[in-house]
Amino acid sequence: MSYVVWPYMKIENEWTIPDKMIMAIWDKIVELNRVKPTWYDGSVKNKEEFIEFMRDPYIFSILVVDADKIRLCALAWLNDIIDGTARAHFCFLDKYHPEVIQAIINYWKKIDSLEVITGITPKTYKHIIKIADRAGFKIVGTIPQICNMYYENRREGGVVCYYLTKGESNGRE
Repeated sequence: MSYVVWPYMKIENEWTIPDKMIMAIWDKIVELNRVKPTWYDGSVKNKEEFIEFMRDPYIFSILVVDADKIRLCALAWLNDIIDGTARAHFCFLDKYHPEVIQAIINYWKKIDSLEVITGITPKTYKHIIKIADRAGFKIVGTIPQICNMYYENRREGGVVCYYLTKGESNGRE
């Protein structure tokens, strides 16, 4: 399969991904029942908040598409970008394929100023923690009560991981 990474940004007053496609992405996230698990903190609950989220200038979103089948595969984004670090987030829009996450990481590794990608995942999201580990993220440990599980009206520990884009190996390359 051939995966294409499509960055979402505004260039000369035009978004690189048309609004109709952004709506299709939201519809797919809803169809797959992935709104609450993806934005477990309650920060995105509906289409309007999703559009606002996607257009936030401090969030760098990318879409991964299977170019052979013309199918949406994943939405990923970086935020909290400061001093060579950023926090990574993923939402699969199709079945998980390791090549999809590798395409995302390879794209992010090309960002010259990015040295370290971090992530925090609720400790109960064991399948996501396994995906991060298989992708080469190093698991550091758990911070108690850091994840606001908005929809469950509770907090839980978050598993912290990181990926080095430059320098020492992540052990999976």
